[in-house]
Amino acid sequence: MDPERQKRKEEIDKAFLTQLVCNLLDEGNTVFRDGEWRQAAAHYSEGVNVARYAQSEALVIPPELLESLYVNRAAAHYNLGEYERGVQDCDSALCVSEGSRRALYRKALCLRELGRFREAYECGTACLLTAPHDRQVSELAQDLAVKLGLKLRKAYISTQVCHLNSFNFKVLQNGSTTTNLSLLSRNPLAATHEFRQACHACYSRIGPRVMDYKYQPEAAHRCKRDVLLCRLKSSDDTTWKRIRPRPARNNFLGAFVLCKEVQERQECQYGENCTFAYCQEEIDVWTQERKGALSRELLFDPLGTNERRALSVTRLLQLHMGMFMFLCEECFDSKPRIISKRSKENLGVCSNLTARHPFDDNKCLVHVVRSANVRYSKIRPLHPLCQFDVCRHEVRYGCQREDSCSFAHSVIELKCWVLQQDTGITHEEMVQESKRHWQRLEQNCYESSICQSSLNMKFVCGQCWREGQVNEPDKALKYCTAKAKHSWTKERRVLLVKSFEKKKWVVVRPLPFSRTYPQQYDMCVHVMKQKKCHYIGNCSFAHSLEERDVWTYMKNNSLRDMQQMYDLWLSLTNQNRRSDGTLITPPPEEKQSTLPADYTESMVGG
Repeated sequence: MDPERQKRKEEIDKAFLTQLVCNLLDEGNTVFRDGEWRQAAAHYSEGVNVARYAQSEALVIPPELLESLYVNRAAAHYNLGEYERGVQDCDSALCVSEGSRRALYRKALCLRELGRFREAYECGTACLLTAPHDRQVSELAQDLAVKLGLKLRKAYISTQVCHLNSFNFKVLQNGSTTTNLSLLSRNPLAATHEFRQACHACYSRIGPRVMDYKYQPEAAHRCKRDVLLCRLKSSDDTTWKRIRPRPARNNFLGAFVLCKEVQERQECQYGENCTFAYCQEEIDVWTQERKGALSRELLFDPLGTNERRALSVTRLLQLHMGMFMFLCEECFDSKPRIISKRSKENLGVCSNLTARHPFDDNKCLVHVVRSANVRYSKIRPLHPLCQFDVCRHEVRYGCQREDSCSFAHSVIELKCWVLQQDTGITHEEMVQESKRHWQRLEQNCYESSICQSSLNMKFVCGQCWREGQVNEPDKALKYCTAKAKHSWTKERRVLLVKSFEKKKWVVVRPLPFSRTYPQQYDMCVHVMKQKKCHYIGNCSFAHSLEERDVWTYMKNNSLRDMQQMYDLWLSLTNQNRRSDGTLITPPPEEKQSTLPADYTESMVGG
């Protein structure tokens, strides 16, 4: 048989057998919930037999699937009173997935019923180490401790989870699988709070106090949706409150409280850096975020129909910046982590000098973002058991299951899975598209030299500019160079341009909101006649020749917002002090691995 036909036949057999095992597991779960334990055990046994047959034919069945079959059959044996057989199934599950929390918990239950309390206690404590906040596991450990006469300690417990917990998925008529979303993508405050997205154009300051803001959704502008607003549904106060990012203090476990200065006189000397909440809505959101029950990234359903339709590699890089590249997985997963690319001397191995791993057999896709540090997010391959949601454990304190976890460990990994499911794109194609994306950006940077030849451009601190000072960012791009050290954030920086014929810096406003670009940008008549524009709102006419030139350049190069101009400015002025020009501020609230930039290699040529 032709090798290609043989390979295609093997892939068809593998997909068919995997789908058959999934169907048997799903049917077993259904009758299990109906209380038909014997019938459920029969379905699980049939699934195990099919999986063993597939393995005998050298076809790989996902270990998570086989683990679920053994653990769920053990649950059925437990309900039937067949505790010894339940222990055997749990041992089989632990052979497939070492340290499985569900297998350890189910084995502890069966051993307890058999009167083997010491063994049950050891299994229960091992399970408690992987799930310290699980109410069921904690209660089991306490019960076993009482039976053994051990001293009890108060345990930290949380809401209980489904005792079956068997990678729930629904099988569609066409054979494809869909997964259920976990609580993270839902809004736990939906019943009591309203949320809305805004920007600094439609949610603007109207007074000197910290709460003097007003939401004006009717303002004509292109909303960036980078400000989270919230208000209580049952409150008489109908004003929208801004929810600042949660303070980055991972060791703080106490309750969030209101700022006394804001309560007393609506002012705070620490401003945006204050770690106390400005309003009750902020306390509620911060509390849920710390619990891992709410994610701003998923609050407004970024994976809805419209967003999914627009997903592409270029779109992902525009949203999350950085680039995709391959690294050696053996080195990446080692402790401590080692960043190894393909060796330039020997293309068949990685660049690790102490252990030359075969690169093509061990490569993994990684999303890399450079800022003050270099952040790496591993993108695992999409498989049938992937749960399309972010792991709540990874959001809080890191997932103990690591690569065996079926949930995404970052928002960028979640979106990559969705992109793969919708388009069928491979990791190799994603890396190639990422390279083409950066080549286009470099070409735009080269073409922008035409604009630079006639205009001098720089970004400065907006707060200092209003006070008559011109201060650029520091080397780390965290604060401005003034003594006050204002935070260097998107909403605080201002674009200034100066033509070589003039000596005065001129502010350039963001591009006027428009669904389509105009043929050309004209000068404001009021500015030309009276040197001042009296239009109430955002005037869509240029207020200076320099502003008109910049707007025209942005239109010609499809640059719709100041963030893209800022990225170009960083590349042109070499603010990032790096050769590849990929220093982009990463999106907040996304947990990623961080390594100092000084100890990593350049991303060029990966």
